Amino acid sequence: MITLKEILSATGGILKQGRASSFSGVSTDSRNIKKGNLFIPIKGERFDGHKFIGSALKKRASGALTSKRSDLPEDGTIIFVKDTLKAFHQIAKAYKERFLVPFICITGSSGKTTTKDMLASILSVSGKTLKTEENFNNEIGVPKTLLTLNKTYKYAVIELAMQGLGEIEELAWITQPNVAVITNIGSAHIGYLKSEENIAKAKSEILKFQKKKDIAILPADDKYFNYLKKKTKGKVVSFGIDSPAEVKAKEIRFRGDSASFFIETRAFHVRVDIPLPGKHNIYDALAAAASAYALGIAPSNIKRGLEKFKLSSKRLNIVYSKNIRMIDDTYNANPDSMAASLSILENYPPRRIAVLGDMFELGKIARISHENIGKLAANLNIEALVTVGKLSEYTAKSAASNGLRNVHIARSNNEAIKIIKNILKPDDTILIKGSRGMHMEEIVKRLKRHA
Repeated sequence: MITLKEILSATGGILKQGRASSFSGVSTDSRNIKKGNLFIPIKGERFDGHKFIGSALKKRASGALTSKRSDLPEDGTIIFVKDTLKAFHQIAKAYKERFLVPFICITGSSGKTTTKDMLASILSVSGKTLKTEENFNNEIGVPKTLLTLNKTYKYAVIELAMQGLGEIEELAWITQPNVAVITNIGSAHIGYLKSEENIAKAKSEILKFQKKKDIAILPADDKYFNYLKKKTKGKVVSFGIDSPAEVKAKEIRFRGDSASFFIETRAFHVRVDIPLPGKHNIYDALAAAASAYALGIAPSNIKRGLEKFKLSSKRLNIVYSKNIRMIDDTYNANPDSMAASLSILENYPPRRIAVLGDMFELGKIARISHENIGKLAANLNIEALVTVGKLSEYTAKSAASNGLRNVHIARSNNEAIKIIKNILKPDDTILIKGSRGMHMEEIVKRLKRHA
């Protein structure tokens, strides 16, 4: 429940008409309006939510925001604001401030979602934890998540994503993180930001609204560690494997679909087994453990949470279907995560097939990035490569020129499926990965039926 008075105070809006004194909730989607909601129309590149104000009110919304002074519906409570998206953020921030739970916000070029899932699993051992679901990590999803808070939650773990400068800053302003986590600085979104230096600058925006009592969790092995450290106002807790760090991983062992290692801090030394292979997943576990450690979570709960956590869908999900193993990593892709997934594939017996789609948002480095992935695939212990999409033709040609013989180019998911079926053998392991816009989950679904 949120009152009209709170809405007007948070947004500086003007009540144009109507009598509603409170609202049962907030919605930006007129299709999912519930009785008593406040409808917030968002203007996007392809649509303008203002067109659906009338529809929302007919579905028994109690009112709506608007940034337009004309064409107002005759009935319903209407509040005028300068910018409906900004007002949405202001409302979410005001609502969030009702609750005294620690807010842990996570950003980085890769590993955000895995770290979020791991940390939420750890914290849920100690108390009910709100976490970002699915891809609700942007300017719409973050405020939606905050507006689901209630008094039963003890912690909130929020993932923050971006494409350009200023976007993390806005999300950090809304969330005001008590603990700010940066997993790493890589080349994801370099097409928008042009350089890794700008990516580091954009990710560091998560630290802008922290106070001296707040905590920054930073990657000691990252080349931008010192840059990020200088941006902090409060305490820094570092995590790493190769560099000096407050939270370190020692004695790392990989076994099939899992990894075992010791987490070492000044206060404790505990062994954990996580249900994921790969060094990059060790870093994600360390970031989560460092966050929990900074919050004073017991080592036994850190261990228990890491060992019972489950990944969000389409992220390194190991799927066994009859006589083949599929590594479903279709949620998204960038050069760093693609290389990490290929290194995981290399460790599975007996035959390994990589099905790789285009990586988007790479700008001028798109061609060289795809070529580098092809070279890596050729140098790893992989028997066959199937590429999907125009950019991935560079991957295929690079792999072939570097000695990989079994290379196939597909221009669509349907074509890729036909190729895979022709080369597939019993007990094969198949990695399927590409950017979200490639919809490579279609390949996973079809192969499940085929196997």
